[in-house]
Amino acid sequence: MVRSGMVSVRRLFAAVVAALFMVIPLAAGPAGAAMRIRIDLSAQRLEAVTPQGEAVSWKISSGRRGYETPTGTFSVMRMEADHYSDEYDQAPMPYAIFFSPRGLAIHGSYERGLGSPRSHGCVRLAVPNARQLFQWVEKHGGATIEISGRGSPRASRRQEAEVERPLERAPLPRRPRPTYEQPAYDPSMESFSLF
Repeated sequence: MVRSGMVSVRRLFAAVVAALFMVIPLAAGPAGAAMRIRIDLSAQRLEAVTPQGEAVSWKISSGRRGYETPTGTFSVMRMEADHYSDEYDQAPMPYAIFFSPRGLAIHGSYERGLGSPRSHGCVRLAVPNARQLFQWVEKHGGATIEISGRGSPRASRRQEAEVERPLERAPLPRRPRPTYEQPAYDPSMESFSLF
């Protein structure tokens, strides 16, 4: 009798532990993925959606030619509300949400030119928008960041056109070659010696 009671308690304990291990990852998983951020490099737009359905769409500035922003699915690695870049002369990167081991982040910018690729790979936002996004990600415990597309459509078409056909230039006019004229004989040069 005592033995069967012990077996029941052990089974109950094992069932509770198993249930906890099943619940804990599910609770941790959605919190990290609750916030969804989509970045379209072709349109130079960022869209963010909270679990409650609040959504925003903002103009961004992504990586320019040679410093392209990577595409793919990322998660938040770390966040810093008051970050300064060690790589770029302590340039301010307020409300930085780092998503890449290369040090790339979504952050606020005081620079002009949102709506076209101008950064060194980061995703720039207007500072008030970066603050709101930072607060949302902080509140919801993380985010999934999906980046797709490629630089601005205008720049891409221009780059493709340059690759397809060589640059056409008008031929330069040829200048006549200089001719060498032997100096005329001068009797005063007879007394001249090199040594």
